Amino acid sequence: MRVLLLGASRNVGYFVAQRLVAQGHICTLLLRNPDAMESDPAMADFIRDGKIKLVRGDGLVSEDVQRAWDTTKSDGDVDLVYFGIGGYPKFSITQGFVLTPADLTTRSAEVLLSVIQSSTTPTTRPKLVVITSNGLDKRTHALLPLLLKPVYKYALRTAHEDKIGLEKNVQTAAGWDGGADGGWFGSQNLVVVRPAMFTDGECLGNQKADAYRVGEELTGAWTVSRADVAHFVAEKVLADWHKWAGKSWVIAY
Repeated sequence: MRVLLLGASRNVGYFVAQRLVAQGHICTLLLRNPDAMESDPAMADFIRDGKIKLVRGDGLVSEDVQRAWDTTKSDGDVDLVYFGIGGYPKFSITQGFVLTPADLTTRSAEVLLSVIQSSTTPTTRPKLVVITSNGLDKRTHALLPLLLKPVYKYALRTAHEDKIGLEKNVQTAAGWDGGADGGWFGSQNLVVVRPAMFTDGECLGNQKADAYRVGEELTGAWTVSRADVAHFVAEKVLADWHKWAGKSWVIAY
């Protein structure tokens, strides 16, 4: 596959990229600082062999995303787009954890969707995997562990408002919101992954089949490692797309 990854300089996207190139896929990464990736010993061989292509740019800049798209499709249609843009938020007493800009993922998704829509036809739409968060809507918030509810409601409020905007953008494009036009992107071309609170733990999915739980709704969803979310995306979702397509999935231990 030819894969475009936005938000893969670290965290889940980084681990997804590692897995995909190890499987033989060609990955293009849009990075604000590709120099750091070029000096990464875990990625150096793949970059040298052309399995990883690096494009310098910003997910908020349409021209940069278009260049990344064009680089990905230089030898064929884009098969998959991974969207995991995020950042390191700063804590505010009044707003909780806040990204700058506060609507980073919402606006980046708008840019990406615009590029996809203008660069493809209904028969050449790529698959799209989007990483958001658990607890964004009333139902999944109600199922959170009691001690996490105030954390999600207050400390993560601003960051989650941005994730809600992200989900609204991709769901509208896919027609999940029940719009009259049915969505231009195609409902089965989208998978939304809603992780529990992230940890930096090891990938347990490499060790046992039932290392983590996945469901449209989960009770007791405390944490999950970034490495295991990447395992779910690369080893399960992409291995059996029709099983997971067209829905949002919560993942947790």
